[in-house]
Amino acid sequence: MADVAADGSGDGLSACVRTATAPLHARIEALAGLPDAVRDRQDYRRLLECLFGLYEPLERSFQRFGDWEGLGLDLSERNHACRLSRDLAALGTDVPGLPRAGPGRLPDLPAFPHALGAFYVLEGSTLGGRIILRALDSRLGPQIAGATRFLAGHGGATGPMWIAFRTALDGFGRVRPDACDAVLSGAERTYGAILSWFAQDRAAGAVQS
Repeated sequence: MADVAADGSGDGLSACVRTATAPLHARIEALAGLPDAVRDRQDYRRLLECLFGLYEPLERSFQRFGDWEGLGLDLSERNHACRLSRDLAALGTDVPGLPRAGPGRLPDLPAFPHALGAFYVLEGSTLGGRIILRALDSRLGPQIAGATRFLAGHGGATGPMWIAFRTALDGFGRVRPDACDAVLSGAERTYGAILSWFAQDRAAGAVQS
């Protein structure tokens, strides 16, 4: 990843990952079709169930690595599956009984830099989630009341926490320029896993309907 130099010059690792993965991000947005694809409470519940099935085992896999605190990142503070679980419980879902992605459906993250790339994808989703929530709230407010923790991201702290994450990621890129390609690979693999997971969910929904 030539844009991230050892002396810290260049656009920074976070900007490089964003640019390189933009086409994958656009494909996910097109496939998910949010917020228009969520027409009622049942659609909303199905969306959160789909996300939980991938996020929960993926975030659990992050715990294999002990490098997070060194970057100032608290996994418990940034746990998305926890918020999904609470939302789904409020919607009446049997959360423990939900299907989860197995190892073959999760992105291959053999080392911490790959996991950091995957974490970039999940943290970045907090920004779009708040935009989606505003649109859904205007249409479905009473139907989804009490079940919007996930899309609300980190609440009023979403912006500052995203900036803090980008700062940590860029700092990692300066200290470990040799690992930048692995970070990008982790992000790309995670976007790929999300695409595959969403495609499977959409196919299952089409069969059921």
